[in-house]
Amino acid sequence: MTMPRLSVVSARALFRGVCCIAVGGLLVSSAALLPATAFAQRDAGAKARGDFTFYARSGGSHMNAAHAHASHYHGYLGRATTVSPRIVRMSGSTINHHIDLTQQHLEGMREHFEAKGDKESLAAVDVIDKHLADAKHHHATAESKARTSPEDIASIQESVSELRVSLDKAISAYGALLAKHDLDDEPVVKPGDAKAKE
Repeated sequence: MTMPRLSVVSARALFRGVCCIAVGGLLVSSAALLPATAFAQRDAGAKARGDFTFYARSGGSHMNAAHAHASHYHGYLGRATTVSPRIVRMSGSTINHHIDLTQQHLEGMREHFEAKGDKESLAAVDVIDKHLADAKHHHATAESKARTSPEDIASIQESVSELRVSLDKAISAYGALLAKHDLDDEPVVKPGDAKAKE
């Protein structure tokens, strides 16, 4: 069997196509190198642009959002006779989402303090992180209770109360950390409104 011969026009079109693919590949691969340069420049000027302030303010916003949602969930439980599986899912994803984002912002703050050698602020970040981990634990407990015994509102609400108290502690420590760095002009939280019922 013989291979059909390409006409001169077809051969030129094929050659152009191969050249376009090769040039396109070079452009894509060289463009992939650009972000590394941009990130290196960003890190060099992070302090001048206020990256720390962004992490601090945004982290506080996410922590407040987690607290607000936990408060809404707590209020819902006070009126419910059984827990809606949909509300359990929504609360779970929303609260965890905001706590996760807070922790990501804390990581940016941690890098800033490590670069400065600020051990006191690093210790404060560790304390905040511990309170957030406690909050996630209490929330996981509340979710587990809601899935296994949706009618046991009092027990679920107790875990949500503990979640709110952990968030209150994190918020209070966060506010103190911001005050130490002169970022307390914009209130991040109102701690203490979710005291555990005794």
